Amino acid sequence: MKIRVLSGLLALCFLWALSVSVLYWRLKNNPRVVAVTMDPGKDAPPNAPLGELEKMTFLRQFLERYFNYDSNNFWQSQTSLAFLMGPQARELRLSEVRRLREKIQRKNLSQLSKLLSLRKRSMDHYEGHLALQITEDREKSDLSITLQMVLEETERTLENPWGLVVREMTFQSSSPTPPRLPSQIAVATLNPTLLAFPCAITNIENPNEERLKTKITTLNVSELQITPSERLSEPLTLVAACKDLEFKINIAEAQGEQDLYLSLPLSAGIKRKEAPKVRQRDIYEQTIDKVLGIKFEN
Repeated sequence: MKIRVLSGLLALCFLWALSVSVLYWRLKNNPRVVAVTMDPGKDAPPNAPLGELEKMTFLRQFLERYFNYDSNNFWQSQTSLAFLMGPQARELRLSEVRRLREKIQRKNLSQLSKLLSLRKRSMDHYEGHLALQITEDREKSDLSITLQMVLEETERTLENPWGLVVREMTFQSSSPTPPRLPSQIAVATLNPTLLAFPCAITNIENPNEERLKTKITTLNVSELQITPSERLSEPLTLVAACKDLEFKINIAEAQGEQDLYLSLPLSAGIKRKEAPKVRQRDIYEQTIDKVLGIKFEN
């Protein structure tokens, strides 16, 4: 009797393992399912939500693709990008692209953009500021725009590994001059804020490393990710220094809207004071110093 029970349990375990293996194989080979993971890093606060970081990265890449094109790639790039938009916004964009296709292709036109800032206004509602440079037949014009966006979660696929779409996108204003920098950066507990610098950061002065976690990425220029590990009871001032410039950044707890991304211009930096140069003593002075104990003033 005991042998029969053990044999039955063994058979059930075998069938269960076989079923799980088949299901895993089907899931792994399904081209419409993509697993996207993000490593918060060893310095990230425990239980820090990755959602806002993913949304910020998605919006940065979406806006870069949306506003950077030329006469040759306009149709292809904008048509593929439309599938990162919700159904209603997608149809409007595709209709607009079809309408503008021949007109843009006939021109020698290119458009470059730079994201200046990104702010979370409320749940899944975001505001972005961008600087555009439009070149048409060698004539250049600059424009600063403000737009509102609403995000919505969707299924992760090969075409959309983010699992996010832009449900709504409306242009609020435009101006030939960029917006002013905020006097304070509004941050939220356990949510990252990214600061982009126009130079490579060599040193950071953090007044409270326990409450304000920092993570820096540097190539030719630097991006600094700041994440409060707890609510900031009072504002803090963080100092980031490049070789020749110093940036003082006032950080405060967000009372509503949160700053997610800010690109700092060169004009926001203060020129660093150069340390006085010390004249190197020549061999003659060093010999006198060593033999006679007489020191020359530099």
